[in-house]
Amino acid sequence: MLLQNSGRRSYPIFTMMILRFLIGPVLMIAGVESSYKAVNVTHTDTEIRATLLSPDTEMISPLLLIISLSSETTVRVKIKDPNNERYEVPFPETEYEAKRNMTGSPRYKVVVNEAPFSIQVSRADSGRVIFDTADQELVFQDQLLSLGTTIPSTLLYGIGEDSAPLLRDMDDKVHTLWTQGAYYVKGQGSNLYGAHPFYINLESAGSPESNGVLLMNSNAMDILLTKTPPTVTWRTIGGILDFSIFVGKSPLDVIELYTDRVGKPFLPPIWSLGFHLCRWGYNTTGYMESVMVDMILQQVPVDVQWSDIDYMSEHEDFTYNKERFTLLPEYIDNVLHKNGKRYVVMMDPAIHARFNKGYAPVDSGVKMDVFIRNNTGGYLVGDVWPGDTVFPDFLHPNTTTWWTEQLTNFSKELRYDGIWIDMNEPASFYDGSKEGCPWSDPLEKPPYIPAVRTSLQWQTLCMTAKQHQYRHYDVHNLYGWSESRATRAALLSQRPNNRTFLLSRSTFVGSGRWAAHWTGDIDSSWEDMRASIPSLINFNMYGIPMVGADICGFQDNSNKELCIRWHQLGAFYPFSRNHNTLFARPQEPTAWGTESTAIIRTALLQRYRIMLYLYNLFIQANSFGTPVMQALFMQFPEDEMTFDKDRQFLLGSAVMVCPTLEEGAESVWVYFPACPWYSIWDLHRVANGGEVLENYPAPLDTINVFVRGGSVLPVVWEESGIIPTAELVLNSPDISLFCYLDDTGAALGTLLIDDGYSENKDREVHRVQFKISNQQLEIIPVTMGTKDMVRVVSSVSIGGVVLPGGDVEVMVGDMKQCDVIYDASSRVLVVKQLQSEPGKLVTTDTHSIVTWKAATQYK
Repeated sequence: MLLQNSGRRSYPIFTMMILRFLIGPVLMIAGVESSYKAVNVTHTDTEIRATLLSPDTEMISPLLLIISLSSETTVRVKIKDPNNERYEVPFPETEYEAKRNMTGSPRYKVVVNEAPFSIQVSRADSGRVIFDTADQELVFQDQLLSLGTTIPSTLLYGIGEDSAPLLRDMDDKVHTLWTQGAYYVKGQGSNLYGAHPFYINLESAGSPESNGVLLMNSNAMDILLTKTPPTVTWRTIGGILDFSIFVGKSPLDVIELYTDRVGKPFLPPIWSLGFHLCRWGYNTTGYMESVMVDMILQQVPVDVQWSDIDYMSEHEDFTYNKERFTLLPEYIDNVLHKNGKRYVVMMDPAIHARFNKGYAPVDSGVKMDVFIRNNTGGYLVGDVWPGDTVFPDFLHPNTTTWWTEQLTNFSKELRYDGIWIDMNEPASFYDGSKEGCPWSDPLEKPPYIPAVRTSLQWQTLCMTAKQHQYRHYDVHNLYGWSESRATRAALLSQRPNNRTFLLSRSTFVGSGRWAAHWTGDIDSSWEDMRASIPSLINFNMYGIPMVGADICGFQDNSNKELCIRWHQLGAFYPFSRNHNTLFARPQEPTAWGTESTAIIRTALLQRYRIMLYLYNLFIQANSFGTPVMQALFMQFPEDEMTFDKDRQFLLGSAVMVCPTLEEGAESVWVYFPACPWYSIWDLHRVANGGEVLENYPAPLDTINVFVRGGSVLPVVWEESGIIPTAELVLNSPDISLFCYLDDTGAALGTLLIDDGYSENKDREVHRVQFKISNQQLEIIPVTMGTKDMVRVVSSVSIGGVVLPGGDVEVMVGDMKQCDVIYDASSRVLVVKQLQSEPGKLVTTDTHSIVTWKAATQYK
């Protein structure tokens, strides 16, 4: 087996392994010609095919090249062995991909160079090359496949899961994709819980044009990044090469195309957008209840309480400890559910191997043949929390039925509302299995091993383990993905047509169709709080917008200042949950004294005020794949100052969050991209755009949140004495409009109201558009929904109103409004108690026009 450098010098694989041990994975050196040549090249309107031949006896030859041209925005390149069936990711075609076809002129041109073989994809209009394998060696062996591509620039994002800055460092960096869950490792390229072989490349400064590339391959892989020239080299140890190249107009366009390919994110139930409370260490029902009662008494909003593995009997799935949690069913029904709150329960995939001893889940699993087997045909036995365990094979056709039966039976004991699936990389405390692995098998020790932590088998299963018709070697990275798919099916079977909520630690391409994610076992540290922002942005790029990090951190003890600042940040995470580890000090919002609790309460209330806007973002994500949490470069891709910004972020296009991320800091550095920006609640214009404010005040009781000029936010204010929940906000009869004008005096916004629960895409939706121009606000009902979805517009606040004098008259149609305040110095106009005629309030089911002028202009 040979890999060759630019001088075509041969290096035996054992030499490469020694080098890997000493310095890490060996980089493919640019300037290498492929040994393959393309023959019998055929072209049709929708496809290019060719046979690839190599004289190198170490390479598989012939190969089949298939380039699909059926979409004007996406090129799919597959290279496979035509004579021997090789593993391919069993990825279902999405409804969006099935509908895609060539409806216009393609954005790309594809060139296949025959000898030496290479592929070049360029933009049809500008000719800019975005994917070019020339001077990159194609390696296609049984256990080593590699291909590099030069890209237009070093502005590269994605490739995960890891914990690192947003903008990728391309200075000879290696990203390893291999799902492992033993502990959290920091640093670019260090493999964590998920595998996402997808990147976005912003092609040049000053232009929004972007492309993305996905390698649909689930084997262990290294992705090598080099700066000169900008090159991405994909190196995997199995399967085939199956690239999708997305030719986008902008970064957001690339993400929409990517989620067309892998599936749009699930639409979460409204309750899951509220604040969540969890810890490993809620070891009795009484403890859980005392925490919840304390939250209620101190009027801190919380929608959901969770149980970690504490609740289980002997850590066995589908059980609860009837001594320490005797009253748990009653607590769920009579305390949580009766007070409008929800309950989420943890399930690990590993099943206690207590055969024929009255543990029904394992015995029924044996009857249905759902457990992973070792290379000799027996059950592969690992070690997880209950002790010796077996692992469900979620790729087996029987397993979803078995899993559904277990979850359904358990739901009759504990009426949970959502499922938390952990340890599903899959994780084990053995390396391989209780009996070890057949180390002489090349699957266990392949000739090339990516830069995984320790070994492929470390804290997981043997590579020779059998999963239905697959080898674990090929499908290891799919374990959490396949469990998520089965769990969603189980939840849907219990509550047909109702949205599901499940949280998965391990993810793969397309997991966002079924599951939310959190960043795992992070430390209670300022460093990990800062790192959470790029991590969550990355998952939004991967089509998993329902994502968060454990507020206050998971490992070790948090502290008051860190926990306050983290709650302020976490109040604006897409998924907002406080969770910490066993034996660490309590870190709930009420754990730090009354003054700290008040600060945290204020931060969380802001989440509930903009809940309708946040919910709208998730609806957009479900429809189009649009990220909920966005990097600044996604909205401002022509602004070079945004390219590396990952200490502030956007929710959608309008809301910019600038948290305090340094210990002891009372001010923050803020970059305002080129447009007007307003402080969210007082509507004061704070920046004109394209400027840096280095010491923007940020006292401990404040998180700075700004709104982009040109936006309208529907806001629901909390009622005095009533603790809001996400469901109460959605069903609130009144809304306020917060409007932030751009430099032309215009703004746009949308309100979407549905029942918050229905899975049906044809459900009733009340959609209202708000449009401001020429000193008038139009309230335009687009779809009516049901009567109970109609809202009263109780007040309108507008920032950026420039009028002569201090007296303002506001009209709704022909009706002059009485409750009007205009502050000329701050340029803020507030109108309350809007009426379209005497005694008739303005509502969202009627087209209404609100106008304002200086009083003298009406005379």
